[in-house]
Amino acid sequence: MDALYQQQILALAKNMRDSVLVAQPTHAALVSNPTCGDRVNMTLQAHHHNTDNLVITAAGAEVRGCALCEAGAGLFLNIANGLTSADAAALHNAFAAWLAGDDDAAIHKRMEMFQPVRSIKGRHKCVTLAFDAAVKALHQPDST
Repeated sequence: MDALYQQQILALAKNMRDSVLVAQPTHAALVSNPTCGDRVNMTLQAHHHNTDNLVITAAGAEVRGCALCEAGAGLFLNIANGLTSADAAALHNAFAAWLAGDDDAAIHKRMEMFQPVRSIKGRHKCVTLAFDAAVKALHQPDST
């Protein structure tokens, strides 16, 4: 269990606690994990830039949950800027598949720090909840 809360994960969780919501988001979503009670409120600014996909230009989140949920949100916030809506969905799907055991899933290199979580299926949703929230937010109508 100690490996589950390795230094990199704890550092991401700690940094996440300093995050603030985007002041004027274009997209937002609140998602919960009914199994453990984790909750992520994700706010994004995302705009079309010469593409059909939205491009994330700012991201912020509030997390009420465990250190793994906070770390997953911290990871998303660290890599969000510049992601398209398609990129965010693909990363979410690949991350979930990798956690479930798919070694061929095309994950972001920083996701590898969650290796200890792979063997604990009940914690996968904790780690991916912020990605769920971002994908859900990007599928909401633009709020501007």
